[in-house]
Amino acid sequence: MTPLDLAIVVPVFNERGNVPLLVAALDAALQGIAWEAIFVDDDSPDGTADVARAIARHDPRIRVIQRIGRRGLSTACIEGMCATAAPLVAVIDGDLQHDETLLPRMAAALTADPALDLVIGSRFVAGAGPARGTPTASRNRRSPPACRAAC
Repeated sequence: MTPLDLAIVVPVFNERGNVPLLVAALDAALQGIAWEAIFVDDDSPDGTADVARAIARHDPRIRVIQRIGRRGLSTACIEGMCATAAPLVAVIDGDLQHDETLLPRMAAALTADPALDLVIGSRFVAGAGPARGTPTASRNRRSPPACRAAC
């Protein structure tokens, strides 16, 4: 078994339609990197955890933590981080607002410079491209709760 290079913690709530899209996007973006995605679901009533588990049955890089009676973004992130043995951990939103194509560059920066402990991606820095988090018609269809919060 290849040791992991990177774990991507994905807090989710009512994101069943986004799970397969994000897995495909991670697969394309992380070629050549040994990765796993840990979907941390706060017991979504739309079956988000079931969709992620169905993918995990065929893709061992996908893991699911379904939290019953516990909710919250920060605790979901911590729980996902504690569940991996990967030396690098990224957190990406399940509503597809973060750009997964930045992950290889971020991981390379951390690996190349031992003085770095943390890399943060931001749409607010000079040279950043259009924010994927900007509400669009497509995003509104895929993730209505997140779009309402972002608008």
